[in-house]
Amino acid sequence: MKHIKLAVITALFAMTAGLRSCDLEEYNPSGATSEVVFSTPEGINALANSIYYNYRWKYYGREDPVLYMEGGTDLWNNFNLTSYGNQLTQYVNLDWDRGQLRTLWERQYDVINLCNTGINRIVSVEYQNPDEKRFREGEFRFIRAYSYWWLVEFFGDVVMRTEETNTPELYAYRTPAATIYDEVIIPDLKAACELLAIEPIDGMTGRVTKKAAYGALARIALTRAAYGDEAKHYEMALEAANYIINNKSALGVDLYDNYADIFDPANNKNNKEALYVVTYSTVSAYNPDSNPNRLFRYFNPAYMDLCGMTQDVKYGNSPNKNGSSTMSMMPTRHLLTLFSEGDLRYDASFLEEYPLNRSSWTWDEENVGIFRKPASFIGNVTINAGETALLYTRKVYTQAEKDAAPYAIVDLDMTYAPETGAIRSDDNQWARFFPRLTKYDDFSRSSATAPSSNDVIVIRLGEIYLVAAEATAMLGRSGAASYINDLRQRAIRQGYESRMRVDDSDITIDFILDERARELCGEHIRWFDLKRTGKLLEYVNRYNPNITAIRDYHILRPIPQQFLQSILNAAEFGQNEGYTGPGSE
Repeated sequence: MKHIKLAVITALFAMTAGLRSCDLEEYNPSGATSEVVFSTPEGINALANSIYYNYRWKYYGREDPVLYMEGGTDLWNNFNLTSYGNQLTQYVNLDWDRGQLRTLWERQYDVINLCNTGINRIVSVEYQNPDEKRFREGEFRFIRAYSYWWLVEFFGDVVMRTEETNTPELYAYRTPAATIYDEVIIPDLKAACELLAIEPIDGMTGRVTKKAAYGALARIALTRAAYGDEAKHYEMALEAANYIINNKSALGVDLYDNYADIFDPANNKNNKEALYVVTYSTVSAYNPDSNPNRLFRYFNPAYMDLCGMTQDVKYGNSPNKNGSSTMSMMPTRHLLTLFSEGDLRYDASFLEEYPLNRSSWTWDEENVGIFRKPASFIGNVTINAGETALLYTRKVYTQAEKDAAPYAIVDLDMTYAPETGAIRSDDNQWARFFPRLTKYDDFSRSSATAPSSNDVIVIRLGEIYLVAAEATAMLGRSGAASYINDLRQRAIRQGYESRMRVDDSDITIDFILDERARELCGEHIRWFDLKRTGKLLEYVNRYNPNITAIRDYHILRPIPQQFLQSILNAAEFGQNEGYTGPGSE
């Protein structure tokens, strides 16, 4: 299939006022006005292409969203407890001057203004094919809803605009989050469900389709329940989820028989479980820059130059062996121990063993010191190509077992304190070594540090079964366990069938959150899950004790400094509780 080409017309962004720019007419290379450009199908179609741009340039596949969507939760902390991005991953001095949050705010309002333009103008544009016109409107409505969902969940009551912005607006006013859900987000997604077709228009991979709209509605209606009218929105989430589950064949989507197949790189470009993907291309010119998807490097332990290992494509970019500050997330003890022995999702999601990827290597004094091996190993114990060199494991070994193994073993209790689950911060620096998330592997890259052209799955069918289970349980109905059992079927180790099955009595919100961690860890959803269930502080305090700066007000992020300083009623608009800025206490 063809991918969306994102050579976005400069004039589109010149006309995107968002909530930040006062230089709306400083440059228009073509001389064309918006009235001319957006009065034709070609102009509207170019506009539709542009609304996907920021999700590839600044969001999925990049560093910042990993920090603010997976970081700061119960599941992840910084590689070696470094300070990299710790305002977002550990809430240390998180305040209104964070560049990542400014970018999130500005880029999302850019997208929303493009969508507003498309929705407002497409009504008067004549298309020869009415289905194409419907599809384009569906795209605008889906992306606007999804962008507002991010803004509301991260920042709370924000500015709601549904009209195209063409002039500077120096005053801004908050709209309650529930109102934005009820007047924009939910109606837009419902409309998108009706407007979008099953197949992407023009066969272009990466466009949202009907399955994406229903998937987003299921996810976001579940979130809306946190703001009141719970039964109504649980019912809405369940109906959307069941629509997908009951119409899998028609929608062209299904669960893989084996959980590992979801993340097999061979299935990436045509993934049958994916509902919504952000695409990257093997053709560099089609990507936002020369270094597109970098997720393969953000969950890695140190392995290069340890026990003879060299950096290669299979294991990805290796952080510094000495543990200096770098962007990499390590799993918490809580995450690693959530998986039972009968759950194949652990094996499919994490790598523990590193076979030697050179001809041979003999233990030396440096590595004996790092891994606390017997001194007798120096110059005497050799590892050959293909034999285990490093084992970073969630299992626990005796000291005698570790001493006897010809390879390095870093077990669960070396990296994490068994009493508290805390990541150890002593001089041994064991927090450099941990099981590696493999969901973003791309073995087609030219080198260990080369960028990936893999697509990023944003919503997939596995999540929809979890939405259905949660909504069913929250409505007090029977049958929640059947969704879990159906989902788990493809992840059961032989002989563990009965132990992996659950009953309705097992389905509590804590069980659901644990199951979502097992199924979806690392997939850009954990922070949203903990926030919407009211469990963010509880789970971080209980399961990620190295995060000590989190406070009640961190359920929202600060309104960015740049925005507040650009409006004339900043004090009236106000800062979110706990942060620096006008109206803060």
